[in-house]
Amino acid sequence: MLDVKVTKDGSRVVVAPKGVIDTETSGLLSEALLGLDYKNLDLTLDFDRTDYITSAGLRILLVARKKLSDDTMRIINVNDSIGEVFQVTGFSGILNYSLKKQTPEDCHLSFKAFLRKRADDGLAFVFAGREYTWKDIDRLSQIVADDLAKAGVKKGSHVGICSPNSINWIVTFFAIQKLGAIALLVNYGLKPDEVATLAEIGDITHLCYGAIPGLTDFKIYAAALLGGKSAINYMYDIGTEIDFVKRLAEYDAVKDKYSELYHSDDPSVVIFTSGSTGKPKAVLSSSFNLLNSVKAISAECKFTSEDRCCAFLPLFHVFGFCSCIGIGLLYGCVSYIPEGNKPAMLIDLIREKKCTVFNTVPTMFLAMIGQPSFKPEDLSSLRVSVLGGSATSESQMTMFRSLLPNNHFCNIYGMSENAVISMTRYEDTFEHMTKTVGRRVDGIEIEIRNPATGEKIPDGQPGEIFIRSKEMIVCYYRLPIEKQPLDDEGWLATGDLGVILPDGYLKLVGRAKDLIIRGGENISPGEIADEVVKLPGVADVKVLGVPHEVLGEEVAAAVLLKDGASFDEENAKATLAGRLAKYKVPAYFVIMDKFPLLGSGKIDAITLKKEVLAKLGKG
Repeated sequence: MLDVKVTKDGSRVVVAPKGVIDTETSGLLSEALLGLDYKNLDLTLDFDRTDYITSAGLRILLVARKKLSDDTMRIINVNDSIGEVFQVTGFSGILNYSLKKQTPEDCHLSFKAFLRKRADDGLAFVFAGREYTWKDIDRLSQIVADDLAKAGVKKGSHVGICSPNSINWIVTFFAIQKLGAIALLVNYGLKPDEVATLAEIGDITHLCYGAIPGLTDFKIYAAALLGGKSAINYMYDIGTEIDFVKRLAEYDAVKDKYSELYHSDDPSVVIFTSGSTGKPKAVLSSSFNLLNSVKAISAECKFTSEDRCCAFLPLFHVFGFCSCIGIGLLYGCVSYIPEGNKPAMLIDLIREKKCTVFNTVPTMFLAMIGQPSFKPEDLSSLRVSVLGGSATSESQMTMFRSLLPNNHFCNIYGMSENAVISMTRYEDTFEHMTKTVGRRVDGIEIEIRNPATGEKIPDGQPGEIFIRSKEMIVCYYRLPIEKQPLDDEGWLATGDLGVILPDGYLKLVGRAKDLIIRGGENISPGEIADEVVKLPGVADVKVLGVPHEVLGEEVAAAVLLKDGASFDEENAKATLAGRLAKYKVPAYFVIMDKFPLLGSGKIDAITLKKEVLAKLGKG
């Protein structure tokens, strides 16, 4: 749709189109311009609310320009995407226009356009001891784009990236964006059959692969992917032994290729859900979706070009992608990409490079602090850390704050479908930090609904969390309409259970699928876990339902103990009986050596339940 507003003041006329000027809508602009008296006309076209223009719109501007001069026709507030159209088509030499003054946080650009905008901004990434500028990334990705184009990748192609974090991962991502293809981000820790499953779900035709852990025979790996149930027909090596820098001389031959422009709302990335509670889904997103989530985080974290990020989180995960590529593109931060994820390695990197930003999961901070050689001054350069993936207990946050008093910790709640939903703020109390996931971020609406009826319920009562925002998922790729997560009013069912507290903060109480129904009583695992983790010697806990012949389900607590601690089950039950209703007290306590984790750092709920059932003899 296009809305054209015309304001007249004598011979001075301002025409302000709102929307996209294309074949369908250009007639409205033409009608507005043809209705003007061009005698002594002074015309300003205000593109402040014009999102994009195609060749159909350019023709209208050309006709108007024929009747006027540079002095009597001007276009103001042109966004970068339209400015790029003018440059590519040569209209920059015909039209008198000025670009809109944009903040770095303006997200109305495609990944491709953002990279071009950053090309002269200096250092971008450091990996394996080598520095890479934004210009390096732009040139190297152009060379890789040419490789992929020759292999059949084009606009709309589905190209998977399955590799540990590396500079080649980043170069390949931008190469895919330059071709207008869709980058599907694949967990590199999956087995070949699991990768094939994701390829089938996401229609991946080309797979860019790196140093797959445990891979000893590429022929076996390739045989499982090529010609099988997936649509993969081409594999492209982006392993760390491949040095794209050695090919920089090829840039001049390809620099003018792949100049097609793309919109920030064009589908450009697929992030797969973790599959922790079922089959993974392919979440289709745009650069606008993802970069706006980064902008929401920065409203609290205040990223600047002076920040130095330790980018350890996996890039195939929405949190890792936003924490590395997203922050870099929007704010020009330098990202240091470690060559592994060992706690001692991360400590050394943060200390040596004086990193100021370290976004991570609580389990990694615990692992780092638990290193025998750890000293608080090793991490003294940190100013902010966003914690996601799992809740942070009171004891954990107390320890974090005491060891790193100058580092601001934020709790964040998000998901692949909408990277940031809520987060805590600088001024929040300790109780907010440990009991809630903060307040909703700007642009997000939250409703709590009855899981059984779908009806909205009042604040203060627990139910399923529904969200609505412009940053949300485009859709689940290829799933039928009845399995799409949006309702007919655009609300997305998160599958999480929560309650909005009187002060507007959101508290998570579990997963809708994890809701334990014991003898007709609905039990929230999160409520019980909050109490179990307070017991002496308990480091972490996961509460789940296990089958029971009479009650349907019974409550079980999978417990991790602190080093050297013991656990008295009878005392635990007695203590909890004073804090919880009798039916909520766990019938079973299962001591675990460790929790099975997904590549994202989240607990693998499916595997954990199998392990608990096996220990209870219910497998």
